[in-house]
Amino acid sequence: MYWDTLTGRVIAPWDPGYDDARLDYNARFDDIHPGLIVFCQTVQDVEEAVRWARRHRIPFRIRSGRHSYEAYSILNRGLVIDVSAINHIDSDPDEGTARIGAGAQLLDVYQTLWDQGRVTIPGGSCATVGIAGLTLGGGFGLVSRQFGLTIDAVESMQMIDARGRRVDAAAEVHDDLFWALRGGGANNFGVVTEFTFRTFPVGLVTIFSLQWPWRRLPQVVRTFQAWSDPDDLDRRITPILTLQSQKAGHVSIIGEFLGLAKELEPLIAPLLAIPDLMAENIQEMTYIEAVRRFAGLGADPHRWLAHGVPDQDTFKNTSAYAYRTLSESAIRTLEDALSETPGPSCLVQFGGFGGTIGDVAPEDTAFSHRRARSEIQYQAYWSDPSEGPAHIRWVEQFRRAMLPHTVGAYVNYCDASIRNWPEAYYGRNLHRLMHTKRRWDPGKVFRFPQGLSELC
Repeated sequence: MYWDTLTGRVIAPWDPGYDDARLDYNARFDDIHPGLIVFCQTVQDVEEAVRWARRHRIPFRIRSGRHSYEAYSILNRGLVIDVSAINHIDSDPDEGTARIGAGAQLLDVYQTLWDQGRVTIPGGSCATVGIAGLTLGGGFGLVSRQFGLTIDAVESMQMIDARGRRVDAAAEVHDDLFWALRGGGANNFGVVTEFTFRTFPVGLVTIFSLQWPWRRLPQVVRTFQAWSDPDDLDRRITPILTLQSQKAGHVSIIGEFLGLAKELEPLIAPLLAIPDLMAENIQEMTYIEAVRRFAGLGADPHRWLAHGVPDQDTFKNTSAYAYRTLSESAIRTLEDALSETPGPSCLVQFGGFGGTIGDVAPEDTAFSHRRARSEIQYQAYWSDPSEGPAHIRWVEQFRRAMLPHTVGAYVNYCDASIRNWPEAYYGRNLHRLMHTKRRWDPGKVFRFPQGLSELC
C-alpha cells in the first residue's frame, strides 16, 4: 500500500469506523468521503503526514474539532490530517501558563485547568470545539470582555511548516508568523500542534438569562445597544443578545459576570426595566459550572445554551460585525427577517465586544475587528433534508439585507457564499497576511476553500 509510510492511526474507506471518522459536526456535509484519514498521535506523525502528502501530491486538509462551518477540514478523495489525539493539557500554576495540544476540546480544557488550579483561558462556549481552530481565527466567548480573545492569551505556538519541519512562533522568534497565526485563520501557514497560553484565576461567577415576548424585539435591541456600549459596560460582563424567529416567540439576553450576584444586579438594571420581562434568572455558581451551563450540559439548555439550537446539528450560519449602533432601519430589517423564516429554529445573536478585546490595536494581531461593538451570527437549523435549501437561502438573504449596517465577517464562522471573503475576514491586515503567507508557504502547500493560497 502506498500509504505504508504514514504513521499514526490510518483509516481507509473500507476500514471499520471509517464512517464515524469522516463525519463532520455539521450534518449538512455527511456526503464527503476522504480517501484516507490519519489520526496523528504525535508531532512526528504530523510531520510525516505533511511530507507524505507533498511527496505523493495528494491534496489534504487539517482537522482538529470537526467544527468548520463549511467543512473545510475534510475533502473528497484526499487526505485528512487529524490532530484530535494530540490533546494534552498541562497547567503550570507557578508560571501561570498552560501547554495545550491542538486537538484538545474546549470542555476538556476548561475542566482540566479548573481541576489543576482554578484557572482558565478565554475561549468559546461549545463543548466539543477544538482549541486549534478556535484560537487561530480569534476566539470569542463569555469571558472575552475581561480576558480578551483566545489569541490574546497565547504566548507561543508550535507549528509544522510546509516542509514538514517543526517551527516555534512567539513574540521573540518568528514574530511575523506569530502575528499571522493570531487571527489569520486555521491552516493557512502550517499545522499548529501545541499552544502555550497565559492562564487567568477564576472562582465564583454569576450568570444571567432574561427573556421577553417577541413583540418587544425593537425595544430590547435599543436598550441592549445603549447598555452594552463598549466603552461604558463593566468589562467583567460579556453579554449575548439572541433574537429568535417570530415562530419561536421570544428574545433573550444571557451573559456571564466575573463577580457576585449582588454586584451584578444594579449593573443590569436597564435590562430589567424593559417591560414584559417573561423570565429572569440570575445564578451565582463556580466558573466551571457556568461553562457547563452555557455549553448546554447543565439544567435547562434551552435557557442557557450560548450557541446554536439544542439537539439540532444540521445548520447554515454566517456572520458580520456591528461597528455602529444599529439604526431604526436596521432594527426593522432584523424584525422583518425574523418574522418570515422557513422554520422556527432561525435566529441571530449579537456577542458584546469592547473591554479587553478593544484594548488591542487592530494591527497588533491578524484579527482586525477589534473596534466592533459586537459580532453577529445569523443562524438556521433544520432536521428534514428537504428544508435545507430554504434555510440556506434565508440566511444568505438576511446577511445581505444587513450589509448596509454591518462590516466584514468572522473567519471562524466561515461562509462559502461571501464573495469578498478576504477583505471581510481580514480587513486591512490582508496585505500583511499575504506577505507572511508567501514567506512561509511559497509553494501553496496548505490549500482549502477561502484559504490564502487561493489569492496567491
